[in-house]
Amino acid sequence: MARKFSIRNFILLCICNIIFITGCQKKQKSENDKASVSPKDTKESPVKLSEEIAQLKKQVESLMGLNKQARTEALSTLANVELTNRSDLYSKDDDKKKETLVVYIKPIDDMGDVVKAAGLVEVELWNLNAPPKDATLGQWKIEPDELKKYWTSSLMSTHYKLQFNVGDVLTGSEKELTLKVKFTDYLTGKVFKGQKVINK
Repeated sequence: MARKFSIRNFILLCICNIIFITGCQKKQKSENDKASVSPKDTKESPVKLSEEIAQLKKQVESLMGLNKQARTEALSTLANVELTNRSDLYSKDDDKKKETLVVYIKPIDDMGDVVKAAGLVEVELWNLNAPPKDATLGQWKIEPDELKKYWTSSLMSTHYKLQFNVGDVLTGSEKELTLKVKFTDYLTGKVFKGQKVINK
């Protein structure tokens, strides 16, 4: 009876050991899996990051090898902003009433080419013959992100074309108006001004 009891205890002990060892192995495997995450599971593998770092180093070395002044001189910069003669008041229908102010602006670089320069444009329309308090007829500001939408090209010309409705500020009795334009270049910070007299 004692022998049977001893064998049964031995078998139970073996079963408990097997369960315990199996549980430990599963836990160890789970921890190993967490510790050994493959590079593919990360956002970027070490090899890819190394390649990107090497590429950036090459770019920096290339720029370091170039003379800074030579790089600056190689860039075209804005030299002038022309307010063309076509800038004027126009009628949008056949009633002969001029209610639309159209402004043509040509940014010109240091090589004499018309360029699509980014900048802030401020437009003012004045009646200098009116009393000072009534002299300013209109003021408009066009930010660079809006300005780029008004770039237009044709066989005859390339320019920014801006249009403003002035029908509600003109009485029809004005003889002469003054158009003022200020262009602030966003690359250099230079300010260019233009002015034109509009005869009605």
